[in-house]
Amino acid sequence: MAHVTRRVFLLSSAALSVGCAIRRSGAAATAQPAQNVRQPVVGQSWRYAKHDIFTRAVVDDQTDRVAAVDHSVEIVSSYQAADETAAKSRWGLALLRKYTGHRDSPAGTLPSEIQDPWGMVAVDPHWSQVQVYETPIPLWPTQLRPGWQTHISTKYKTPTYQDGLAWEQTMKAHAWETISVPAGQFTALRYTNRIQFRNGDFARTDSVRQETLWFAPEVGRWVARESKGSYYLDDSLMDQPFDESGFRWELLEWS
Repeated sequence: MAHVTRRVFLLSSAALSVGCAIRRSGAAATAQPAQNVRQPVVGQSWRYAKHDIFTRAVVDDQTDRVAAVDHSVEIVSSYQAADETAAKSRWGLALLRKYTGHRDSPAGTLPSEIQDPWGMVAVDPHWSQVQVYETPIPLWPTQLRPGWQTHISTKYKTPTYQDGLAWEQTMKAHAWETISVPAGQFTALRYTNRIQFRNGDFARTDSVRQETLWFAPEVGRWVARESKGSYYLDDSLMDQPFDESGFRWELLEWS
């Protein structure tokens, strides 16, 4: 059995400024807005600009679209590479990632995201490999109020690792905020995820992901999201974490 070391460390998750303005809502800071969460309908879509947290370069343009609504909800995702100017600004990043532990993100069309039911993800293609969860995980707080918190203990599988891998996630809602993104201004609930998980690459130990998201009920999805992670290398001479790729998404348009 592989031995996984336990370390306790804090990850900085400072907000990345890429044209996004945030302010705390006054009356809405402690109460849920009157509107309910938008329900899924075939054809609904959300288009995001995806930025590299470390370089602030635009990585690609991501579109998520509702393809089917039945007992579960199927969302198809596609990516379009950034324009040539942005691509030129990222010269040398492939070599840098080789030494900092980053991995390139997928491009093109991804496997479908499956929510079962709406708001609970069973199949998530937005990581480096598609992940299938033993128990569906909430995509946003099930109670839209600051202070709400839950812990999820489950397992996940990937195409290259069929045995269940441990997944421990803490989701916490913090505050209602007014956030401005390219798609407009929204009242959104800011919440965070802290995920400790067993990596399919057993050389990686103490894997942690940190996320901050802003969920707008009227949109039915997050309008901004930041995600990054870290891990230790087993038997490494350096007793410090390596960074995984980190990204920030901002809503460009929705329908």
